Amino acid sequence: MILFILWELYKRYFPVVGTHCEDTLKVNFTVVEVIDVRDYNISYKDIIEKSINIPVAYLERYCYELPDKKIHVVASNRLEKNVAIRILRRKGFQVTGYRVNDSQKFIKELPVK
Repeated sequence: MILFILWELYKRYFPVVGTHCEDTLKVNFTVVEVIDVRDYNISYKDIIEKSINIPVAYLERYCYELPDKKIHVVASNRLEKNVAIRILRRKGFQVTGYRVNDSQKFIKELPVK
């Protein structure tokens, strides 16, 4: 029972090894696909240009819609980031980096449609 609890805590809160924080503005869109895993009620206000919006809750069901490219994850907090990267890696995608949008300052710097 204790091992199960520890494993669940590890999956959600421990950082994913092998990915690093990158600036979304410096992503090469021909090689890397930007996946926005923020909830719809957050992401519709700040749409990131050339990104695919699939919230973490729907990621396992709709990961077949993602193109076969390297992936850059945009999340609203560390928990979403960790869960999304683990789901994508389990499904066979190569996650190159991530960005956590906790601050409104960063959201204002992103290219908006």
